[in-house]
Amino acid sequence: MARPGLYWEAVAAYAAANPTQPFVAQFGANLEIQQVHVPDNQVWNFTNDDAIRVLIHNCIPPDWVDHAYTYGVVYLEQQFHQPTMSLDVFQDVDDERLQRLAVYGTPPAIPNWDGW
Repeated sequence: MARPGLYWEAVAAYAAANPTQPFVAQFGANLEIQQVHVPDNQVWNFTNDDAIRVLIHNCIPPDWVDHAYTYGVVYLEQQFHQPTMSLDVFQDVDDERLQRLAVYGTPPAIPNWDGW
């Protein structure tokens, strides 16, 4: 969520790799989202790529992920101030975030959803 454009890139890569099964984002009043179940002993092995695959599998619209950008940044900042947060991990993610901001700009919020 704190990496602008990452999900858009993943959706484009999925579309290129699966031309007969194009990505079609869900929309409308009734959506179906399958929850992912990760055993407790495997949680630390769940990667960003795994999360993106779950989002794509559930046809989550890229603009929903864009809307979560501010939350992702606030979450990272809060985690940075926790004693268990590794400065190296935070710095790597923040460096990538800044590089992506330079390319994609700040992801737009969905106006009707803004303010929560």
